[in-house]
Amino acid sequence: MEHTVSGPRKASYILFGLILVGVARFDLGAFLMAGLVSYMIMDTCERRLLAQKTSRGFARWTAVAAFLILAAALTWIFVTFLRVSVTRLPVLLDTLLPRLDAFAKDYGFDFPADNAKELRDLVVESARENSASIGKTSGLLTHGVFQVVIGVFAATLKFLTPAPVEHRRDLFDSLRHEFNARVSRFMGSFERVVGAQVIISAINAVLTWVFLEAMGFHFKTFLTLTTFVCGLVPIVGNLVSNAFIVSAGLIQSEQMAVIGLVYLVVIHQLGYLLNSRILGGSIGTPTWMTLVGLVVGEAVMGVPGVLLAPALLHYAREELRDIKA
Repeated sequence: MEHTVSGPRKASYILFGLILVGVARFDLGAFLMAGLVSYMIMDTCERRLLAQKTSRGFARWTAVAAFLILAAALTWIFVTFLRVSVTRLPVLLDTLLPRLDAFAKDYGFDFPADNAKELRDLVVESARENSASIGKTSGLLTHGVFQVVIGVFAATLKFLTPAPVEHRRDLFDSLRHEFNARVSRFMGSFERVVGAQVIISAINAVLTWVFLEAMGFHFKTFLTLTTFVCGLVPIVGNLVSNAFIVSAGLIQSEQMAVIGLVYLVVIHQLGYLLNSRILGGSIGTPTWMTLVGLVVGEAVMGVPGVLLAPALLHYAREELRDIKA
């Protein structure tokens, strides 16, 4: 634990912070996320292979090949999710909303929409009132695609470029050393939080598919993909996918909705166990702080900010723990 903070280390904190401010200011969140995820996958794969006593060259190129395969698989999942959402979500809403309207009348209040068309009208009206937030999110589907491609290429080039070996003891080298320490610590937090989130989301999606298939739920493909994609967003994503699963059960019967709700309670308890096993213990960030981080991250960077917020919170906590007051 540090008793004092050196000048180069202070400068590295300022430089790291300025980079984050620049990413937010120039809307480079998609570029940063793509680069971080790409480098994390390749670096993790290489370290696992090196631990098996393979040669560095073999491990490095195998890691690149594994990343390309995984990137193609993830791209297919997201494209399929968008395609299925466009075709199945309106069907689900058209079937669900009359049921909700009937329940609402039973309890003495009016439901705001009778079908998917009316709900779309409500969404459009809401979009007009919240155009800034909607525009930030939709940006991922326009210029963000270009950023993702460049981020992947940049991460691959960085991974394949050997690290320079310098032993000078000047101010520049000290600053470079401290800044690399900041980046390494942040990558550790990113891998610990985001990497584990991906693994947990994938396991939840597989278990959800098995449950939906066994219970005869409708919209199985849509619900499974939603569980995986939304599960990448901590806390909030699970609430969204849970709502869809319970809604799909309600379409069939009240009993199916209850069964779906019971399953979600059980699967989330398993999720806490998986989280503890995969992360090697709690990351130590309170739920309220994570929620605040998600809101601030979305306001600053949109969707990439939501994904980065838990990792940044963990990183900040680790840096503060390393400095003695």
